[in-house]
Amino acid sequence: MKRRTFHFLNLRSLMLAFALFSALATLANSLVVAYGVQRDALIHATLEANHAYAAKVASSIGAFIKSAHAHLHYSALQLAEDYANPHLMHAETKRLQAQDNAFNTVVITDAGGTVLHSHPDNLLAEGSKPDSEEMQRAVALRRPLVSHAYPSANGNLMVFISQPIFATDGAFLGVLGGAVYIQQDSALSTVVSNHFHHDGTFAFVADKHQRLLHHPDANRIGEVLDSSATVDAGLRGESGTLEANNSKGVPMLAGYAPVANADWAVVAQQPRGIALSTLGRLMRDMFLDLLPASVIGLLLLWFGARWITRPLQQLADNATQLSQPQTIDQLGRIKAWYKEPAAIRQALIDSVSLIHRKIGRLNEQAQSDPMTGLANRRAMDAALALLDQSQQAYSALELDIDFFKRVNDTYGHDAGDVALKQVAEIIARHSRTGDLACRAGGEEFVLLLPDTNVTAACAIAERIRASIEATAVTGVGHITLSIGVGCRGPQANSAAEVLKQADENLYRAKQGGRNRVVG
Repeated sequence: MKRRTFHFLNLRSLMLAFALFSALATLANSLVVAYGVQRDALIHATLEANHAYAAKVASSIGAFIKSAHAHLHYSALQLAEDYANPHLMHAETKRLQAQDNAFNTVVITDAGGTVLHSHPDNLLAEGSKPDSEEMQRAVALRRPLVSHAYPSANGNLMVFISQPIFATDGAFLGVLGGAVYIQQDSALSTVVSNHFHHDGTFAFVADKHQRLLHHPDANRIGEVLDSSATVDAGLRGESGTLEANNSKGVPMLAGYAPVANADWAVVAQQPRGIALSTLGRLMRDMFLDLLPASVIGLLLLWFGARWITRPLQQLADNATQLSQPQTIDQLGRIKAWYKEPAAIRQALIDSVSLIHRKIGRLNEQAQSDPMTGLANRRAMDAALALLDQSQQAYSALELDIDFFKRVNDTYGHDAGDVALKQVAEIIARHSRTGDLACRAGGEEFVLLLPDTNVTAACAIAERIRASIEATAVTGVGHITLSIGVGCRGPQANSAAEVLKQADENLYRAKQGGRNRVVG
């Protein structure tokens, strides 16, 4: 058994579903693309901002070191004029230590590294020779230097900025240097911390040993980093950006830059999560901005789909009732305003016309006698029922060929068929518009005459009888016809009674000698 299929979706629903899917897919794709673009833009902007921040801090530190060296150079020139004058040494070290708060301690050594004077006085004893590697390096190299961080004799973590002292004849006299305690407030810490940056961005400074010289978390100053790709790059003299995890595994967006005249690196970084924290708000705002246009677009799609599918929907509705007589008119009223439904409408109209012609032929064949072409018993019964229903006056003729069995027995059934066809043709010829000529069966015929009284019916019957008698049948000769007439009236108010009356009159015609009309 064939399973019946139920189609719950129509073309409009499919179009809307497809349009909705396309719109949502486009919106989702736009949001995804926009998210990626915004994310990349935020990352790029943050990296560039941090790079600029690191470069600015590095530049400021470089300027501080340059300024410190300039101050030391000036004092070195002053000391070189009277290097043995202790008053001059005291005055210069005091001035340098107080000037700009650049140094926590200022010290002067001779050419062998022995302390000649220091300020404050109690930090380094005159005549002592510090075992500091960096101070010994300054004496040995005899050029301006900036040390890495190391602990001083009193336990302070310091950076030593030094300047050689040369006599006017070029002889090396000693070293003038200033110590900067990096774990205490100083001009250096002020230079770095003055570069305030918001939204979680911070800068730190490390020396060539990756020891932190500055960090927003004061407890980490002096800490040696295990590894840092950004510090390594800065110490190599590179300046740029990098996405990397910090020592705690937090993804960072970092910019780095080297400090001129020192083996130091500055790193400015911001947690990636903080940098992208505005992305969610941006996407939400973008979605809300797109929502009205999307809703309007969907409404336009809905109206457009309805407009486009309306003729197709009407055609589909009419396609389910092609056999109805009003279908062609309904199809003609459909506004098929574009090519496809217009073609479908025309095809349906052609199909309906063909169906109606076929149905007409089938109806004709179903209600016609195949031999004579007259209406058959089914058509006669339908016509009688309609006459009874409408209470219309009518007469009925029952016609029977006389001695038809003798014709079949004498001349054969083919000749009998010819006789039947000729009789049917004469009956049809004498029928009026609106009359119905029927073959009731065998050699019996019935002629229904609407709105005809018995007198007029008898006259018609007589003309038919006379025409049959006068017409020779090919291969048979002349035959005759007996006719009984029935009429709707007080004695016969139904089809059955009218036919019975006609049948009784036919019987009397037969009994009266045949070839006659009785009414």
